[in-house]
Amino acid sequence: MQSPMPKIDTTAAPFAAPPVIVFDLPVPPSVNRTRKWDPASGRLVSRWKTTADNFVIAQRRGQPRKIPGAFEILIVMSEKHTGIDLDNGIKAIIDYMREIDAIQNDAQAFLRKLTVEWGDAPEGCRVHVRGLA
Repeated sequence: MQSPMPKIDTTAAPFAAPPVIVFDLPVPPSVNRTRKWDPASGRLVSRWKTTADNFVIAQRRGQPRKIPGAFEILIVMSEKHTGIDLDNGIKAIIDYMREIDAIQNDAQAFLRKLTVEWGDAPEGCRVHVRGLA
């Protein structure tokens, strides 16, 4: 008698796809505003975070809650939605990903690749966070 074939867990590493989180967010404030210590800049950053929180709440369902360990980020900014330089909103976005606990940390051991580009982002900014094996 032939023994039955063993069950193979096809979701186990190394064949499982790395976790990915994608959020459409409003255009982030410029780093020139996030690093200022004046009331107007503070209110601007606070309003952006509140709006971003509402976007995330609406989009989080069905996505991984957090990317554990090392990750890479692709940030796509819409030229139609902003006049800031491409590099000016990066810090706000990455810090926000930490605040909402989508990533553990943005230290060298975790953030392994960062790509920022102009492209299609319906709300102004699209953030892809992909876990690395």
